Amino acid sequence: MSRTNTDPSPTARRTRRLIVEAAIETLAGNPAATLAEIADAGDVSRSTLHRHFTDRSDLLAAIDEECRVRFAHAVEAARLGEGGALNSLDRLAQEYLGLGSVLGLVFADNAPVDPDVWEDSEERDQTLSAVIERGQQGHEIDPEVSPTWVITTFWVMLFGAWLAQKSGMSRRDVSVQLSRTFRKAVGPGEP
Repeated sequence: MSRTNTDPSPTARRTRRLIVEAAIETLAGNPAATLAEIADAGDVSRSTLHRHFTDRSDLLAAIDEECRVRFAHAVEAARLGEGGALNSLDRLAQEYLGLGSVLGLVFADNAPVDPDVWEDSEERDQTLSAVIERGQQGHEIDPEVSPTWVITTFWVMLFGAWLAQKSGMSRRDVSVQLSRTFRKAVGPGEP
């Protein structure tokens, strides 16, 4: 298949990916970072950045798409249909925690990335609800707690884990604490 004039070259695709990655890292640390700061972080000139992204909103759209793809990969890697429901949710939390700076964009004040507006957000919530209901039927998850509450608890604890990691707690310690706390919060409860 030959490349058309509208297909970017491998070098252009690589440069574009580099800029998006630099933008994710930079904006996660400083949501008010300028395009010049993002260009510096990506080790590209500002004119190169503008050749790939005409303005900030164009760059933010590319960042949003990259974050959506990474979230989708995390869901796939968590294998939500395998094993127990509580283990599935724990794997998902760990996969999301591994997204690092992407979570910084999701959890920032005036977040530039909002998974709730992605096309697949309703499907993602339905999948999580189905896992939770499976866990409730299997007596792994407290049946007295609604799936919506479990999902909210999941996100709140993930936010806490991200903050702890951002504050310097090791990834391993954060992972262990997140897993233990989530399991105790939504587990089967009193016999």
